[in-house]
Amino acid sequence: MEWPLVKSLLWALLLFAQIHEHRGCIEEERMGLIELKAFLKSNIHYTNHLLLPSWVNETKSECCGWEGVTCNTTTGHVIELSLYNLKQETDWYYLDNSETWFLNACLFQPFKELRSLNLSVNQIGGWRGNE
Repeated sequence: MEWPLVKSLLWALLLFAQIHEHRGCIEEERMGLIELKAFLKSNIHYTNHLLLPSWVNETKSECCGWEGVTCNTTTGHVIELSLYNLKQETDWYYLDNSETWFLNACLFQPFKELRSLNLSVNQIGGWRGNE
């Protein structure tokens, strides 16, 4: 009779450890993503859609589930940002060079474990100095 109780307690302990091991979005990185979105909104002239609608400034929002964001499942740090074609251009090979803009490099400082960054088809002309 004691073994089923011990087994149940071990399962409960294992489940508890698994739940608490998973870390969600790191607050500093969530705020970094919100700042990045604000910068992108002010520099990308989009017309037919909302820009990154899942990126919301709510403390309970889990940024690891936001579109284009991939996190390390153990640490919760952002490891990949896929921000390809934010304007959702269908004829990207006809892009107007007058809409070229420059990205501020310091926007990526909060992401300590960022390993992959896809910014293609966004008409980025280069990098600005840190501001």
